[in-house]
Amino acid sequence: MLPTMPSLAASLPRRKWRGALWGLAAATAATWGAGHIAARNADAALVRETSISASLLEATLQNTLERFRALPMVLSSDGDVKAALRQADPAARHQLDGKLAKLAKATNAAAIYVIDPRGRTIAASNSQTPESFVGIEFSFRDYFAAAMRNGRGEQFALGNTTHRPGLYLSSRVDSDGTALGVVVTKIDFSSLETEWRQSQTPVLVTGADGVVLITTIESWRFQPVARLPIRQLPSPAPLANAVLPGQKPTEYVAIRKSTTIPGWTLTLLRQRDIGGAVAAARALTLLALALCALGAWALLRRRSLVAAARAAAQLELEAKVEQRTRELSEANNELTCEIAERRRAEAALLLLHAELEQANRLTILGQIAAGVTHEINQPVAAISAWAHNATAFLQRRDTASATDALTTIVRLTERIGRITGELRDFARKSDGALSRVRVDDAIDGALMLVSALQQQTGVPITRSPASDLAVIADRVRLEQVLVNLLQNALEAAEPERDGAAVVIRAALDGDMVILSVADSGYGVPPEIAATLFTPFQTTKARGLGLGLVISRDICRALNGDLRLLPAGKNDERGAIFAVTLPSAHASGDCP
Repeated sequence: MLPTMPSLAASLPRRKWRGALWGLAAATAATWGAGHIAARNADAALVRETSISASLLEATLQNTLERFRALPMVLSSDGDVKAALRQADPAARHQLDGKLAKLAKATNAAAIYVIDPRGRTIAASNSQTPESFVGIEFSFRDYFAAAMRNGRGEQFALGNTTHRPGLYLSSRVDSDGTALGVVVTKIDFSSLETEWRQSQTPVLVTGADGVVLITTIESWRFQPVARLPIRQLPSPAPLANAVLPGQKPTEYVAIRKSTTIPGWTLTLLRQRDIGGAVAAARALTLLALALCALGAWALLRRRSLVAAARAAAQLELEAKVEQRTRELSEANNELTCEIAERRRAEAALLLLHAELEQANRLTILGQIAAGVTHEINQPVAAISAWAHNATAFLQRRDTASATDALTTIVRLTERIGRITGELRDFARKSDGALSRVRVDDAIDGALMLVSALQQQTGVPITRSPASDLAVIADRVRLEQVLVNLLQNALEAAEPERDGAAVVIRAALDGDMVILSVADSGYGVPPEIAATLFTPFQTTKARGLGLGLVISRDICRALNGDLRLLPAGKNDERGAIFAVTLPSAHASGDCP
């Protein structure tokens, strides 16, 4: 039974209302979903940005700490410091005050001072100020007790005299097994806090006990972090609700980073301002939905008009289609030309990049060519000679001799590969991992790297075979030490004298391997030998006095040592430097 006209007319409004309600529900759901996705993406982006900022702040803090960490250790070996602790000479201690003041000014340290074994300060960089530490007893400080007990100490505390907080780094001063006192460096983080405040984001560093030590908000200093107005929010993202002094509760992204000091944690708060992104996403969604609805209505309207006028406008439509086809064809030809031109430009750009890369490689090759030309020219010349010999042998049908010649050519090419590989391995940054290193391999690498200097000086280098000796070390760092010693030996060998030479020896001494480098120079005078491993002490016009210091530090980091052998143990002229490293055989690592 067909519906009557009144019933059909009555059903049309109900269908329109039902469709409108479904459309409104779909638009609401789409708008809410767009806002939720925008909020999640904005939070993720804010977390990434905040994590990067926290890493940069942590790196700044680490650089500040590393700049001062070695200062008390170096001063604990200073002769003036030891002399002032041994003798109660006011003049010597006053002179040490001036030296410490200059050093504190040069390094921007808050204070540098020396404490005797009883805990009383005998010299300080601030001795000429009203806040002088001279005469003040610090035996109650943890950093003093830790240094006297363990050799080193660290403590973050509020200064009793200056009433300013800071990190105290201490190092014990020893002489012949006796503790003479302690050297202390105080680091003031006020300038670092001022720099952090410029970002206008709250930053705080807490200690192992959860107390705030460094912060951009002064009222939070020395407060337990549990008592601060910061509450973690139940969210997958690291969000927190915090109340800054004089402000209303606000949501923040809270990123925490561990520092190089055990127990210290850096926290960065960045305001969670994502309302604009959510509103923009919802507005764009509504606009897109409105455009879609308008487009659908226009499409339906057009279809109805086309259907009504299709019979009358068929010819006109065909003419328009033909004209439009021509226009599209012309546009397609233009687009094809544009694409071809762009591809040619891209090909030219790629060619230019390739030429630039090749030029860069040639530049690097030119920089290292001078040092390895001799080492590579010899096998190349030999390869040429053996190639001619192989040709002659083949012409005489002497295949055995030709095979030997070709085998020799293979060995010479492998030698060239070892030379270039050694340069590549030496240039690669060491990862610090210790492994089994053959002594002969390390010596070969060092000799290749100093070959240019050896040819320039004309001083011969002889070596004793190390057979199967191996050490537990880092090959790149061990080669760095050997290169340092060989350069010094070649410069000190006096090539104009008869018998000028540099000798490398290796021997097993119990659980240790001793590598020695000897030269035929005039030796090291006693007054220079006393300060040979002191930083910035050098007799070279253009030297920095750090080569031997760095080499000895590398040896000690490898559980070994570097020392100058006493003249009484050496029957030859010149100087002998000995590198001592743990044997790989002693550690259970068999060859």
